[in-house]
Amino acid sequence: MASPPSPASSTSSAGSTHSYDQDRPQTLEDLVNHFVASKRSLNTQTVLWRANELVNTARGRLEENAVLAAKNTAIRNIAEQQVDALEAARRGIDVVEAEVTVEFKQLLHDVDTSFAGLNSTLTVLRETPIEAVLQPPGTPQKHLYDFIDSAAVSNLEVTLRACIDRYNAAREILDDSNDAFDTSLDNLHSSFENVPLTPASASNPSPIPSLYQDLEVHAREAAQAFQSLVQHYDLCVTALRHTEGGSAAATEATGDTSMHSRDEFAPPPEPMSEEERLEMVAVLVKDAHDLDDVVTEIRERGSEMTFLLTQIDNHINHLRNEASALSSILQMISQITGEVKSHIATSRSFHTSWLDDTRPTLLNGIEEWENQRDFYERFDLAYAELLVEISSRRRRHEKTKRKAEEAQRELDRLHAEDERAREQFTLAQGDFLPRDIWPGLEDPPRRYEVRAVTVEHNPDSSQHDEDEQVKSIPQLGRKVVERALTRVKRRM
Repeated sequence: MASPPSPASSTSSAGSTHSYDQDRPQTLEDLVNHFVASKRSLNTQTVLWRANELVNTARGRLEENAVLAAKNTAIRNIAEQQVDALEAARRGIDVVEAEVTVEFKQLLHDVDTSFAGLNSTLTVLRETPIEAVLQPPGTPQKHLYDFIDSAAVSNLEVTLRACIDRYNAAREILDDSNDAFDTSLDNLHSSFENVPLTPASASNPSPIPSLYQDLEVHAREAAQAFQSLVQHYDLCVTALRHTEGGSAAATEATGDTSMHSRDEFAPPPEPMSEEERLEMVAVLVKDAHDLDDVVTEIRERGSEMTFLLTQIDNHINHLRNEASALSSILQMISQITGEVKSHIATSRSFHTSWLDDTRPTLLNGIEEWENQRDFYERFDLAYAELLVEISSRRRRHEKTKRKAEEAQRELDRLHAEDERAREQFTLAQGDFLPRDIWPGLEDPPRRYEVRAVTVEHNPDSSQHDEDEQVKSIPQLGRKVVERALTRVKRRM
């Protein structure tokens, strides 16, 4: 034919439905058979119509591919940026929570340490009895703990427990918020991972342009092949017109009167020599030999175009599915972004509660318990020093008493000596001195006494004798005093 089929799609002439001997003269019947075969081959025009539809559809897919590819890339980039922003917000909440948690654990440890120290001191007070000699007779045994305000310790403990409970409640609310945030992010990541990724490579981001080019090549080649069929058909018509009875024979063979009608209205064929006619018939016979191959090629190209369009549609469907999934991702991000405000508000409320309530309350509690422990340790030390002081007072009292007794004995001696001296003077000189020469001549000597002075702040003490005064300074046992001294020295 005028345009031979390409090597890729043509088949061997051995597979043709007709076998012609090019050297044998062609009869009218042969020409009619060629004409019928060529007319039948023109039915492949439906392939061209379909090819035209395929090309138009593929062109639309090509445009859609460009739009979807650009849109999906943009949405994916935006979604990744939004996910990064959400992750940053979540990490920010974690940072606040971690800082508070670390300090809370440290303060809780300090609270426990302070409370343990205070309890240790209170245990000492519970186990330290008041010496019986310091209490009125018949008084039940008391300990140092009985003299402290234990309600202050209990109230502070209740306050700190309530503070810790408030912290735990705020932390639980924060944990619930964070769990919801994490669940949303996990769902988002899972959905992101399940977004269908359209097959592509770095060198060929989309196969559609290449597929479209191949499809156009097939359409163009099919059109050229069909054009050769049309030319062959025209050549068959021309050959029949230049053959006597050709048109009638063709009409009878095909039952199509269109050729006969065309002959009636068509101008007479141009004169042709027998040599030209034989040459034309030779070309016709040669083309007829390739007719089936050309038809097969057209049909194969049509099938290949259908296959290529299927590949294009598959890729477009990937892009559409990816676009739909990315659209769902954006909706999820929009929803999570709206929820983030609540999560951040919960984190801020937790941090504010920590700064304004939990932290200062724990610090004040630690300070208060340290102060109480210091006070009660001083109380225990003061009691030990009191025992030492009582022993010292008793010792000084005994020394003073001895000195007073010694002084009284000296005064009594001097008084007796004065009496004897006066008596001797009276015996020696009394007869010679008139009594009115000095009114105090016969007076006895003045007596002096050493006695305990009544305590001024206790006016009733004048009614008690010296023994009652002495009872105000108890007599402590030696071991009691030694233990007290040991405790005092140990804490100095």
